Amino acid sequence: MITFGVEEEYLLLDPDTAVPTPLVEEVRRRAGLGALADQGEVQDELLQAQIEVATPVCWNLEEVGGHLLRLRHALASAAEASGCRVAATGAAPVRGVLPVPVTRTPRYLRMEGEARQLVDEHLICGMHV
Repeated sequence: MITFGVEEEYLLLDPDTAVPTPLVEEVRRRAGLGALADQGEVQDELLQAQIEVATPVCWNLEEVGGHLLRLRHALASAAEASGCRVAATGAAPVRGVLPVPVTRTPRYLRMEGEARQLVDEHLICGMHV
């Protein structure tokens, strides 16, 4: 049998301006503590206006579809409760005046030190299977 999982990345946007907003810690905490998502299923990304969900290992499309629907709902509810919206988009619709802060992990801080301009402009998201 072949197994697979899916990761989806989203931007957190201000509901009025659509500017990326750095609320990942609050949104992740709310989504990870709810009844719909486990703590490890909602993760940080490079920038604090990005968030990722990851399904468990799945055996078929119906199973992965159910997990994605559940995780999308958890994330959207947590974002709304935090004062922002999630956007499943490849790139930010608009940019703010200031760069979005980098998530404070050793890996992301190293990336910031080695390629600051690329990190500042990294308001992109993807889906990985």
